[in-house]
Amino acid sequence: MKRKINLVIPIVLLIAAVLLTIELTLPNIANPVFSTLGWILTVWVYAQSFYFIFFSLFGYAPAKRNYKIIPDQTKFLIMVPAHNEQAVIETTIENLNAINYDKNLYDIYIVCDNCSDDTIKIVAATGTKYIDTSLGEFERKSVGKPGGLQYAIDKLESEGKFSTYDLTVILDADNLVDRNFLQELNSQYIGKDHPEAIQAYLDSKNVDTFLALGYAQSYWTMNRFFQLAKYRLHLPNSIGGTGYAVQNKWLQNNGSFVSESLTEDLEMEIRIVESGGRVLWNHFTRIYDEKPVKLKASLVQRTRWSKGHWYVAFHNFGRLWKLFLPSFNWKYMDQLSYLFSMRQNFLFIYLFIAAIINLARGIIQAQPISMLIGYVFQPISSSIVPSTTLNLIILLYGFIPYIAGYLMDSRRSANPFAVLKSVAAIIWFSITYVISQIAGFFTFQNQSVWSHTQHSINTISKRKKADAADIPEP
Repeated sequence: MKRKINLVIPIVLLIAAVLLTIELTLPNIANPVFSTLGWILTVWVYAQSFYFIFFSLFGYAPAKRNYKIIPDQTKFLIMVPAHNEQAVIETTIENLNAINYDKNLYDIYIVCDNCSDDTIKIVAATGTKYIDTSLGEFERKSVGKPGGLQYAIDKLESEGKFSTYDLTVILDADNLVDRNFLQELNSQYIGKDHPEAIQAYLDSKNVDTFLALGYAQSYWTMNRFFQLAKYRLHLPNSIGGTGYAVQNKWLQNNGSFVSESLTEDLEMEIRIVESGGRVLWNHFTRIYDEKPVKLKASLVQRTRWSKGHWYVAFHNFGRLWKLFLPSFNWKYMDQLSYLFSMRQNFLFIYLFIAAIINLARGIIQAQPISMLIGYVFQPISSSIVPSTTLNLIILLYGFIPYIAGYLMDSRRSANPFAVLKSVAAIIWFSITYVISQIAGFFTFQNQSVWSHTQHSINTISKRKKADAADIPEP
């Protein structure tokens, strides 16, 4: 992690030094440049903020199914990638075997991906099917998780099994699911005319630490005011890395899990949209995912996410514009908005560079220390996103989805102190995310190193209304 973040500092300082040189030698060029950058970023921030506020309004109404629950029909292949997951894999298998669905219509395959612990031994003892990638029977076409998944599909294809399934479900090795998981996916898949992918509700196993609570609160907020809202607007939903089902025919015709980036989920989402497919959202069955409790592990994980996100964003910018311009289909613009939604990082970079330049200018001009502070904060008060009533309203509105997401989706105590703690947790989560997103921005060209997150939790933190064994109320 140090190596990744250390790359940011010299690059930012180099940019600041170049711009300072321009400003000192060619002030007539430098001032318009900064002014233009500030104007562009201001427009961008406003556009993104208003767009989020608009579609978030569609998240407040109670969630209701727009399909009927039907008898089991769809045949599922559940693939669980596992790299050294001996601490959690047995509990995961027990949970998946308890799903309320016709046992003849789903198979579980654990993808034991170069395991050096007892994962394979534990899986074999349960009688669960598994694929061992360390045997090297097939070429590895991607790094990390997507590489293991593609290996498993190549194995099943060679045995003539893959095409016998309708949907492939991806679950991480630490995940627990609601018992109605496949029942809901089956009903929505049939009822909504066979979409290319469906993402189920992502929730957290653990919310007992401040950092883990921040992860959970981000889920409760985004699931309702991003995912559910966009589903109601018939916009493409996001694939979240786990707890999603993808059509086998689409995989066979579109390169399967071969991935160029470290975020195969986002990459697949964009590929589905670009191919004319649909990604839907299911609000009525949950996947419970273990989240890091230590900041260092969290930053490593989120830096990988950010690197992959920036890579997919920049590599799909042109393609999405080309699809949007002749058709003016808003779904392509919506995906562009999502890919470049990490606006606060550009603001941070701009303000940081401007502050360095102003500080250096003050030192060069031999200004007293008391005036240097004013120089550092000059760009905040003058050029970019000025303090206005409109900005204050936007800022204050941002807290409403946090509170509503907690109260409507967390299944936890509505005690005001619990709500405030959760809101504080997501603010801390968001602040620390900026570090990873900026590190990812400066290192996104390197997509060759996968960082594995260790798991050890086998239970779900106590909830107010339901747990993984319950079927949520519609």
